[in-house]
Amino acid sequence: MEYPKTSKALRFSSIGGPLAVVEKEVPLLLAHELLVKVHAASINPCDIQLWRSGLVGVVAGDKGMGRHYSGTVVAVGSNVKGWKAGDEAFGLIFHPFGQGTFSEYINVNPTSDLITKKPGCFTHEQAASIPLVALTACSCLDWLPPPSASQRKVIVRGATGGTGTWVVQPAKVAYDCHVTAICSGKNADFVKSLGADEVIDYTRQDITSTLLSTRAATQPYDLLVDCVGGTDLTPPISPITKPQLLHPKWAYVTIVGDKTDVNTPGGPLTYLTNPRQIYRYLKGYLFGPRYACIALFKSSHLDQVVSLAERGEVKAVVQEVVEGAFDEREG
Repeated sequence: MEYPKTSKALRFSSIGGPLAVVEKEVPLLLAHELLVKVHAASINPCDIQLWRSGLVGVVAGDKGMGRHYSGTVVAVGSNVKGWKAGDEAFGLIFHPFGQGTFSEYINVNPTSDLITKKPGCFTHEQAASIPLVALTACSCLDWLPPPSASQRKVIVRGATGGTGTWVVQPAKVAYDCHVTAICSGKNADFVKSLGADEVIDYTRQDITSTLLSTRAATQPYDLLVDCVGGTDLTPPISPITKPQLLHPKWAYVTIVGDKTDVNTPGGPLTYLTNPRQIYRYLKGYLFGPRYACIALFKSSHLDQVVSLAERGEVKAVVQEVVEGAFDEREG
């Protein structure tokens, strides 16, 4: 195909300002880049938080919306190996001051941007929903202890959210963990279908007392993954004031931090806004259980997700698809 001259994109130019579909010139393809025609892009809480955050105001000019995509490679830079025009791909680009994936075309550097070939078992919509949540989930599971004679035990708080569903599935099928999911009762059957062994309904049960009663009857938990935020289940400053859920050698990881405001950025940035998290990290490092607020991504994790999907061991769940975002319509 002829190299495109322009691309429609969803962009904004002020903090929390109006989103507009604009036509931008497609940059010339550099030797180390791929040009990808986007078929589907997904929205994530971090996109909304960045849009409303003062962080994006550091650099003037308009910025793109969206970080995740699935599409087809239409042009390949002269120095790029392993890719050809026509390959279907999905991935994550994190250019908060530049291009976004709500665009007809994006330029992708396969050595610095997370990208892999899309398996046939995923639709473009499913593939576009995966990168950030699945990569975050895999990073959380990196905190599991090494396998031992006893089955490892994982708690997933917010188990039916985007990241939570991707913690539950690999924890069960790839790591053979006993998974306790925390969610509302109406989602119990759904999370069990993903692999959860036990479900705690936070609308009817006290989470801490229920976990402690189970812990008393068996071994301590090895990993708690918190996809909700706040401090309800964080490791105690003193075990005298708050009983310990976790084995002292293992870990509590959160993808949110102590914050509870859904409109502000989470992840490691919360170490700056909640210094208590720094103390908790240091205390856990020295005495256990370990504590971390994470947002680390490894390209190998995306390949791991593809392998699990191709074997039919995990599935992508899409709640809603909005089509024709760039169509010009009246009214």
